[in-house]
Amino acid sequence: MTIIYDRWWTLKNGRFFEETPDNTKEIVEDYLYFPATTTTITTTDLANLPVADIIDKLMDQPGSWSLVYFNAKLKKIFIGRDVFGRQSLVINPELMMIGCRVHPETSKGSWLEVPFGQITVLDLDVSASERNAVIYSYLHDYPEETIENYLTDWNTERIHVDNKKAALLNVSRNSEKEGLSTLNAQLLFEKVSEATKILLRNYCTSHVAVCLSGGVDSTFIAHVAHASTPTEMHIDLINVAFGNSEKECEQAPDRNRARKALDSLRVAYPNRKFRLLLVNVDSETLETYRIASIAPAAQPASTVLDDSLSCVLWFAVRAEGMDSDTGENVKSTATTCLLGSGADELLAGYARHRTRFEKERIVENVAEECENELRRLGSRNGGRDARVAAQLGKTILSPLLEDSVVSWLNSLPVTDKWDLSLPRGIGEKLLLRESVKLLGSPYDAPKQAMQFGSRMAKMSNNGNSAIKGSDKSPHLLK
Repeated sequence: MTIIYDRWWTLKNGRFFEETPDNTKEIVEDYLYFPATTTTITTTDLANLPVADIIDKLMDQPGSWSLVYFNAKLKKIFIGRDVFGRQSLVINPELMMIGCRVHPETSKGSWLEVPFGQITVLDLDVSASERNAVIYSYLHDYPEETIENYLTDWNTERIHVDNKKAALLNVSRNSEKEGLSTLNAQLLFEKVSEATKILLRNYCTSHVAVCLSGGVDSTFIAHVAHASTPTEMHIDLINVAFGNSEKECEQAPDRNRARKALDSLRVAYPNRKFRLLLVNVDSETLETYRIASIAPAAQPASTVLDDSLSCVLWFAVRAEGMDSDTGENVKSTATTCLLGSGADELLAGYARHRTRFEKERIVENVAEECENELRRLGSRNGGRDARVAAQLGKTILSPLLEDSVVSWLNSLPVTDKWDLSLPRGIGEKLLLRESVKLLGSPYDAPKQAMQFGSRMAKMSNNGNSAIKGSDKSPHLLK
């Protein structure tokens, strides 16, 4: 089920309403909104169950989801997001308005992401002065500011749900095995391909797209896209570069990497139709769409990094550019776009992983750092990216973050996944690099964040190196 962009829900004096641009109606019967990638559930599945059993069934759901569920008999509303926060759900606590994005006409109160990895039960069967909520959470702790401003005017109780997603959040510290296993590199490709087949059952039509920076993560996903779809299906590879001329765009690091990845894919799969779309974005085009479309979709995300990543993703998912073979201006018809998200968190791809290893020289501590990354992943980009894609009527999918893949990777010895004693471009994400190497594509480029590889940050910051990703973005503040 895809995200319905222009839909909101409000709670007023113990009553529950659904709002669309054309209508407002009170909901008096059981109601469920549950966009999810790999699972379905209905009000019938939840009817006549006590709260504890409803929570148990909902929190058992795999994959990516968010939900708004009203149980008329219990007079309770359930809202929440999956453990990695991959779908969008936002709330204005002052107005008690919930939506898939910020309501464009609200000026009162502040919008927040509904916290990830939890389900909140709001009790409507009480007086307005006794508003009670119970938060059932996978996590004991949340990153700073994730829940501090959430339902501050409600009497809240927090209950930790044991073991529901332990395999997704606990990273093995085992380091007994020596060296990288080629078998596990092959298994990684097989497991991600199988997960992608399941993901694409509900979304795939005649085309599928891959956001291709040419880095190891997206190149791997391009191979996975081939293995997961019929040979006759077209695969569009979307590469975005920012510059005020074609020459400037061609100088973006991601552009050259994407061309090399394309060449390797065509050698590996000569019967597959791959098309590389080169999306060149000049400053005027960036500002036009940033104001009209990107910023409203990204909010309540608010930092410079949020702005940069939202812009890159929006133009990639929009997928209007030049066919690299013919020079013709084309637009991809794919409504589903695959991303390589999750590789850095799962396989020690960030600079801070290397920094900690070089400081302490303890491989198990890198596993701890990865575990911390997974536990705060939901506070980052999932909801924002889902909103940006939904603004274009598209769905983004992240196969590396599927439950079956994450739980398997978390169980492996750390020495099978990374070796940070090796140089950059080799030691981080070692298992993924070995898999890409076996598949015949470039595998040894050091990690480069997409806002830099596409030169989005250079265009947006006008060369001002003092601007930090954590700064508040003027483009995302109303």
